[in-house]
Amino acid sequence: MNAFPKTVRAADVPYTVILRSGAELSDEEAAEVAELIHSCGAVKGTVEQIENRVRRAHLLIIARWAKEIAGVAALKSPETTYRKRLRENVGVDVPENEYPTELGYVAVSKANRGRRLSSLLMKELMSLPIGGDGVFATTKREGYRTAALPDLGFKCRGSYLNDEGETVYLLTKAG
Repeated sequence: MNAFPKTVRAADVPYTVILRSGAELSDEEAAEVAELIHSCGAVKGTVEQIENRVRRAHLLIIARWAKEIAGVAALKSPETTYRKRLRENVGVDVPENEYPTELGYVAVSKANRGRRLSSLLMKELMSLPIGGDGVFATTKREGYRTAALPDLGFKCRGSYLNDEGETVYLLTKAG
């Protein structure tokens, strides 16, 4: 396994990257991560609700540039109700025994966008042993659906319209 913390480069910008389980985050880190995810619109809910969910994540990868959190991605256990909703909306089952984890909470601060940092963070997570198990992801981002996630071995399984009328894609990667 790769040694963390480590320095990675995205568009020639050096980022310090750490791995933490949600339970290992300090209060300050959890609040910063939740605020970033909330500000990017990656997840519905208040900052406090997102922070509670972040603390339950199996593994988060956090990139810092200077002292600021520049980006984050996570491997997490989605709730059973979410899996059921995906089955109802997409018509595709993502059973826990085949897809134990979800790749999510992918967010990059405005100042750090356009450097492929999110792709780098997802690639780092998926290179870990836990990323070798079956994983699924949902995204509204066309670039994630057509390039970033397929580059990591994900296949698009279908889509649905969310409550805001946005297309959400379901992708899976077999273990």
